[in-house]
Formats: sequence, C-alpha cells, structure tokens
Amino acid sequence: MTTPIGQPHARAISDPLALWRAQYPRFGALLDDGAPQPRALRYLGLALWEDARLGEAANVLAQAAALAPTEPTILAELGSVLCAAGRKAEALGRLSASLRLAPHQTQVWLSVAGLCVELGNKETAEKAFRAALDLDPASAEAAAGLGLLYIERRRFDEAAKLLGAAAAQGVAAMAVHACLGQALFQIGDFSNASAALEKAARACPGEARIIQKYAEARLIEKLIEGPVVEAIEIYLSIASRYSEDLIVVCRKAFQVLCAYGKNEAAIRLGEVLMRRAPDDPIIGYHLDALQGRAPERAPDAYLKACFGAYAENFDRHIVEILDYQVPGMLPALLGHGGLAFDRILDLGCGTGLAAPYLSSLGGRLTGVDIAPRMLDKARERNAYGALIESEAIAYLTSGTAPFDLIVALDVLIYFGDLGALFEAVASRLAQGGLFACSFETAICDRPMLKPSGRFAHDPAHVEKIYGARFRAVASQSTTLRFEANQPLAGQLLLLGRM
Repeated sequence: MTTPIGQPHARAISDPLALWRAQYPRFGALLDDGAPQPRALRYLGLALWEDARLGEAANVLAQAAALAPTEPTILAELGSVLCAAGRKAEALGRLSASLRLAPHQTQVWLSVAGLCVELGNKETAEKAFRAALDLDPASAEAAAGLGLLYIERRRFDEAAKLLGAAAAQGVAAMAVHACLGQALFQIGDFSNASAALEKAARACPGEARIIQKYAEARLIEKLIEGPVVEAIEIYLSIASRYSEDLIVVCRKAFQVLCAYGKNEAAIRLGEVLMRRAPDDPIIGYHLDALQGRAPERAPDAYLKACFGAYAENFDRHIVEILDYQVPGMLPALLGHGGLAFDRILDLGCGTGLAAPYLSSLGGRLTGVDIAPRMLDKARERNAYGALIESEAIAYLTSGTAPFDLIVALDVLIYFGDLGALFEAVASRLAQGGLFACSFETAICDRPMLKPSGRFAHDPAHVEKIYGARFRAVASQSTTLRFEANQPLAGQLLLLGRM
C-alpha cells in the first residue's frame, strides 16, 4: 500500500482515488507495485487528459509536480493541460518553469511562443520562436509561427524568408501561403508573390479576398512584363466574379508601380489611364514626375484630389502601415519642457496628427490645409482654435498677424522651389519665433521630384535657401516613414527667425 499523499491538492486526489483506481487499472497497479508517486500521478494525469477530463488532469499533474519540482517533463505537461483548459497565464508559468530546468525542449518553446502570441506578448513570443529555431533549424512550425508574427509586425523581409522556408518544408496551410504572398508583395517580389497567392487561392477557392490579392499581384507582375491590355485580361480571368472596379484596381496598381520604382510599367499604365480620364490631376502629376517634367511645386488640384480621397483612411495608413512618427518627434526637436507659445500655426495640418503635441505647448492653435476633407478630420480632434482651407503660401501672404511657432510637417515635400515658402514663413513669424519643418533628403544638385509625387532636397541646398532669413536652432536626420517597405530618409529642422 502507498503512504497517504500529503502535498497540495492531496484532498482533490484522495477523494476520488478509489474511482480512479477502478477506471485506470494501470494507475492502481503502479501504486500497488510501489512506483514513485510522481510517476504514478503523471500516468494518471495524462490518462485523464486523454479522456478530456482537464480539471482533474491539472490537479493530478500539479500534485506530481509538487512531489517532483525538478522534473521538467511533468511541468511541461501540466502547462499543456492548463493551456488546453484555457488557463493561459498559469500554463505560461509552468511551461517557463520547465524551460528554466531544461532549456533544450523545442516543443515547449513553441508552446510558450504560441501562448505569448495569444496573450499579446509579442516580444517574448519572438524570443521563444527564435529559441525553437536555434534548437531545430528545420522546424517548419517554428519558421511558420515566427514568419506569421513578423507579418503582423510588418517585418516583411524576414517574414518572406521564414514563410518561404516553411512552405519549402511542406507546410500547406492556406494562411502560410497567403501571408508569404503578402510578404513577397510588400518587398516588391511580385512574381513569387503571385505564385504563393495562387496556392492560397487554390486551397480556398471561395475566399474572395485571397483571390482578389492573387489577381492584383498577377496584374502587377504582368504589367511589368508587357502590354497593359494583356495584364488586364489576366486580372479579369483570375478575379472573375470577384473582380473589383477596374479603374480603381488599375489606379492602385499604378501607385504600387511608382512606389517600387517600376517606372516603365507605371508610364505605360499611366498613359492608358490618362486616355480614359485626361483631366485626372493625380495620374497626370505622377506621370510628369515619371517623365522628368517637374513643376516648381505640386499643383493645388493634385493636392486637393489626392488628400481628399486619402482623408478617411489617412491616419490608419500613414501611422499603422507606413510607420509615420514625425509628429511625435516635435517635443524633442523643440527641446525640453517649459516652452510655451501664444500663437501656433500648423501649416499643412492634414487630419491633425500633430495637434496633440502642439496643443500642449500653450496658446491658440491654428490649422491650415488645402484639402477640405482633411480639415473635416482635423476638426474631429477639437484641438484647433481655427481651421482654414488654403494653400500654404497663399495663406501666409494673405495676412500679417504673427505666429510664435509655425510647424510644417510633410509640407516641404510638395515644393521644388523652397525660396517662396521660406520667405512667406519668415513674414508671419514674430521676432524670435521658431519654424519647425521636415523634408525628404537626397544627394542631388537640384530638387528631385520622385515618382511618389514628392520632392526630395539636398540638406546643403536647403541650408543655402533658409540662411538669409533664419538661423539653425536644431536639426535631426531621421526616418520619416516607410515606403515600399524601405525606410525613407529625411531631416527635421528647427529654425529661428533672424
């Protein structure tokens, strides 16, 4: 006979002991043969787990773990049962304890990673997936799990490698092929993206979004390779009843081609679109950029049309997808706390992303933007004393009331010739006032109009232009955002009026 169990959970075990002996004769035999209690309890816990008696299994395995606290296998099995029972936090604690005793358990690392993903702890999940891959570089489960995590975190280059490895090892899950296609699309590998998305579409023939994404990838692939008409025919044959508005699809493809530097294909498609809508200000302006016809600044019609269409999804897209963080850099640019300004102008305010930072500086905040729909979104923030629809220079030159601080984030990028803008800003700054601005940088002897429709400037050239009216207070080279999955270099400037 065994001695009574005198550890935590003992009553929960001793009360149904006779029943368990009857239901699981092997358990009774282990006790009668004098097997170590942890071994017998482990057998019983696993048997209860197999029979989906999760609460009992957890109690029994917890007792086994209490009797054998240095046995990593029992701790890992207890963690797995707790996870199956929905007790995620407890499960993570037991699994982690098992790994502290025996870190060379690939499957336990994978369990920890999966739990951490569910619990929203992405940093620990990444470390756990990495540990599993270090132990078993051929683990398709680890590669797929980490790849899917990187998709969510927009680390597309790494995701493509990992998901590609998982697919090569035979992982046939639709999600893996769909996310592999998304990652490849984001890094501009449209041919392999369409191949991966084709596999995902075949796995789920009724999944409209997958089919549409596959058709879009194949459209862009074929636009790069040859005639527009053939590419559109292929798109229609793939998308079939899930086809979206063809003009909308082609305009989106045009923007993708511009962003990824596929200029010849973008020009071919742009010219087709212009034949259908010769007065389109957006396509026309980008075609000018692609073909080297650079105006002094972006036309008003372009800015109104572009940002009018963009307003509804602007914040989500630019912050969550493009990782635009420039407004949050304002406090550091302006120096440590304590600065206050009576009159602040947010020039080119857009939807008001900078408003939370500017409104904390004190005085009355005025916002100016050329696109009325952007102003509608800015108005929802309830942070501006006034919101005015106007082109930037036109507003600055239409009045004389001075501002103590003028901020122009993502405004200089729409001007090739910066002279008139700096002159106008200086005319509206109070003596000793500050001008904070950002611009995209490039090594170039003149302003560069990129296919994106934005100008890039050489910092040395910008310094020559502002030098007559401003002194440099601070400057910072930074990443403004991501474009085509690549960091976009820029500079923040803080200038003081002389």
